[in-house]
Amino acid sequence: MRNPLAVLTITAFKMYLRNRQVIFFNLFFPVMIVVIFGLINGNGNVSVSMGVVDNAHNPVSQIVLTQLRQIKAVKLTTGSLDSERAALEKGDRDVVVVLPASLGQGPVALPAFYNAGKPQESSAALAIMTRFVDEASFQYAHIQPSFTLNAQPVNSRNLSYIDFLVPGVIAMSIMQTGLFSVAFSFVAYKQQGILRRLMATPMRVPDFLMSRIVTYLVMAVVQMAILIVLGLLLYHLHFIGNIAYLIIVGFIGAAIFMAVGFTISGFARDEGAVAAIANLISFPMMFLSGVFFSLSNEPGWLQPITKVLPLTFLANALRSISLDGASLWAVRGELLGLAVWLAIALVLAIRLFKWEVA
Repeated sequence: MRNPLAVLTITAFKMYLRNRQVIFFNLFFPVMIVVIFGLINGNGNVSVSMGVVDNAHNPVSQIVLTQLRQIKAVKLTTGSLDSERAALEKGDRDVVVVLPASLGQGPVALPAFYNAGKPQESSAALAIMTRFVDEASFQYAHIQPSFTLNAQPVNSRNLSYIDFLVPGVIAMSIMQTGLFSVAFSFVAYKQQGILRRLMATPMRVPDFLMSRIVTYLVMAVVQMAILIVLGLLLYHLHFIGNIAYLIIVGFIGAAIFMAVGFTISGFARDEGAVAAIANLISFPMMFLSGVFFSLSNEPGWLQPITKVLPLTFLANALRSISLDGASLWAVRGELLGLAVWLAIALVLAIRLFKWEVA
């Protein structure tokens, strides 16, 4: 006699694969996002990320920093030498220049560390720095200084926008699968009376639910695999993570959004209501949880809210594992946040899910 769970799982897979709309939004839509954003980013204008360590703190260094901030092509940050060097080694800076305390008092050599993996951006940044230090010193001290840049190469891990994007899109696709696939399918089952008829059969309810859960979890792994392979083949994605850790975190995220999907299907009366509620939940998170852009680009008052969203925890954990090779212990903060959301989602699903249309 065949195992009921196995039979129901195979049936669930067949039903999933026959739904063209679900296949498009859960598989092809995330792929389209990665391809389109990758092409857009690949054709963008060259800009430089410059870090400055101001040890002078005098009018000359202030003129230099003020003028650099006015250049749109320069993304300027200031900080300590240790923090800026660390950012350079991670690939977040093209060059780091130290303004010594003797700046503006005569000839001086400026320590400069440049990203060896980005020669174009590094050369541009060094040229800009040389120009503005010379001009500022002459403007303030009325001397023609002889500045030199003591440039030293640093081997950096140069991550591209696509490296940031792919883990975020994986998190987004997991969210969409849980929300839309579960909610739409179960509301349709209830409207058509399928769930009521199934309850009258010898089928065990846990087997039926588990078959759907297994289907969605497997599809989550398929989504991750497709997007990672796409990133590796088309955009040379920097992936150094542990696949097993990635799958574990993906399963937790999928469980959260499946539970939310069950919750939505519990009180939504038709597929139109499902679409409205699911979009109301997913769209704000899609654009505020660091899927496409860093949370640092958001207003300061908004960041405390977006940092505790479930998709933010999921995207951050997947990104740390994929790009930094982080262990599960290293992302324990994100896992704790996911665990809290999983508990909340399960409570809501248990209390609100119904087998028939209310």
